[in-house]
Amino acid sequence: MITLIPLSGNFTISQVADYSKIPPEIFKSGFYSVTKTGEEISIISDCTTRFPDIKSSEGWKAFRVEGILDFSLVGIINAITGPLKDNKITVNVLSTFNTDYIFVKNESFRTAIEVFRSSGSIKVKEESKI
Repeated sequence: MITLIPLSGNFTISQVADYSKIPPEIFKSGFYSVTKTGEEISIISDCTTRFPDIKSSEGWKAFRVEGILDFSLVGIINAITGPLKDNKITVNVLSTFNTDYIFVKNESFRTAIEVFRSSGSIKVKEESKI
């Protein structure tokens, strides 16, 4: 059984062209992730400040997979995102060394919880602080 913990607050997914364009407020927020690839720099953050000059998608909620996940585990993300896909719920996934985070749009959050609970293989705990 996979256990998900809904995180309190809202998240924004942003993109910047240059690392120096990341507002310093991001680094003071309770949750942030900066990912740089050859094509882009993406930021996921619970920072509540709006930055009009940055390309952003606001209004995301998050679930954290409970526990520390071993790299040998296979299919965790598929087991979580499959039921969401079947219900046409958009997701963004962030994996860290220890666990995974699933982001869904605010308007799909309650539906996602219902989908998870009805799946039979995903338990949803009470909302948690980051």
